[in-house]
Amino acid sequence: MSKRITYRTVMLLLVALLIAAAGIIMLFTSSTLKYGLILLGAVLLAFLVWKAFIQNSREDLSRSRKRNEELEQQVAGLQRRLDELKHSPLNVTGLTPVLHLAVLNVDTSFTRTYVREDERRGLSFNGALRADICAEYGVRLEDVRFRYDEPADVLYVAGFHPGIISFSRKQLTWDLARTVHSRSFLGMELPPADDKTADAFTRKMTEQIRAEVEKEIDERKIKEFEWLEPVVSRQVTDLIRAAVCHPGTQLRLLDTPAPEDFVAIDELYHKRLAANNPNN
Repeated sequence: MSKRITYRTVMLLLVALLIAAAGIIMLFTSSTLKYGLILLGAVLLAFLVWKAFIQNSREDLSRSRKRNEELEQQVAGLQRRLDELKHSPLNVTGLTPVLHLAVLNVDTSFTRTYVREDERRGLSFNGALRADICAEYGVRLEDVRFRYDEPADVLYVAGFHPGIISFSRKQLTWDLARTVHSRSFLGMELPPADDKTADAFTRKMTEQIRAEVEKEIDERKIKEFEWLEPVVSRQVTDLIRAAVCHPGTQLRLLDTPAPEDFVAIDELYHKRLAANNPNN
């Protein structure tokens, strides 16, 4: 039976059945009204059956066909779009030159311990945060600028900052995070306890410290990696000195921003190449 059969249709169907039944019962009497009731009940019953089953079914079928056509059109449109994407050329919006030197792949794990206190409320937080990091460490030469003083044989370098170039993994996990609440009664110190105040202080400290460490990692200023800086600096500066000048050239690293007459390494290389080969 169609779900679209309404309550009113069902009630009319029951009335038709009752009228038809009354007419059948009256067959055993002499009244002529019984024929009219039987006829009326039969006609009403036939109409309701047509209304409930045939007409509603046709309407449902028509709606289903229309919906099916709409879905087929949507599928065809999606298929055309998919074909276009499969055969479309690479859409390049921009290209950025990347030049890294002395890239080291550092896969490490270190743990930092923390003690934070709220003396006013007698709260003491103790935590151990473990950091699992896999990163590339080196120098972004595209950010470095150079100027060579040929008479003095000195190569000035600005913007030279060895550090983390990119991450393939960085995960922070609390190995320990607990706050104790000191208590006293009549001047006597009682054993510390865990309670809602301590739990709230633990959540506050873990979120705050985690945010501090994540900011440090994102800014590539991880103190556990500081020992790599002199190693990478020596390797890169030796390579630059040999590539654009000669191994005996003095190197001066500037902490200030690069002046206007400083150039990128590729421009410096071509200038040095032209100076060494004036006929070319």
